[in-house]
Amino acid sequence: MAHDIARSLTANAADAAGSTKSHRPYRLGILGGTFDPPHIGHVALARLCIEHLELDELVWIPTGQSWQKGDDVTPAADRLAMTELAAQALSDTRALVHASRMEVDRAGPSYTVDTVHELREHYGPDASLAWLMGADQLLRLHTWHGWQELFAHVHLCVATRPGFDLAELDGPVRQELAQRRASTDLIQSMPSGRMWIDQTLAVDLSSTALRQRLAAGQPADDQLPSGVAHYIASRGLYRPTQSDLPIPARPQTDLS
Repeated sequence: MAHDIARSLTANAADAAGSTKSHRPYRLGILGGTFDPPHIGHVALARLCIEHLELDELVWIPTGQSWQKGDDVTPAADRLAMTELAAQALSDTRALVHASRMEVDRAGPSYTVDTVHELREHYGPDASLAWLMGADQLLRLHTWHGWQELFAHVHLCVATRPGFDLAELDGPVRQELAQRRASTDLIQSMPSGRMWIDQTLAVDLSSTALRQRLAAGQPADDQLPSGVAHYIASRGLYRPTQSDLPIPARPQTDLS
């Protein structure tokens, strides 16, 4: 399977090299995350970036062993399958959209900086690589392992909800944004090192809240790509286990 991934990336890297020769950088968008589960907010973020950044390709990369979330996540095989289904919701866009298991197959914790280094090696020095994220990830960026090294390999492109206050960002992240903020034209034409913020995405969903809703037996199909909703139902994911259920009260016995 790893060889299949390598062949796929190599083929796309060849396209990137050909694009560079025509004086137009190949444009790759990277959407990484736990995707537990992937929801319509992820799809909306991907669609927005495909359109605004005129991406040639978008790859979804579910984490393998998340170093920040520990073991309290749905098995990687299920998250990968759901991510592949979510990617299908973008089949009508201009970009080649697919899911990669590169982090799922990686031994040990998944660090974004290692992933973007590997992608840069595959796509070459001239391709424009954009790591896509939402507001919540941007707020936690300063906690990521080696986060400042990301700029050597990718742009950071962020879609936030309307009214998001950039003053909420951690000091070092806010300083990087002030120095690196750029237009979509620069993102498209440069390999890495810039930041782009879009504040028009009117979808504000949380995978955590979505899992809680599903565990409570509440309907959530309106927040999930249809294929993902069907997969969750067929696999019985996010339902409370017996250990999660409340212990019923013992009936009172009248001994008088």
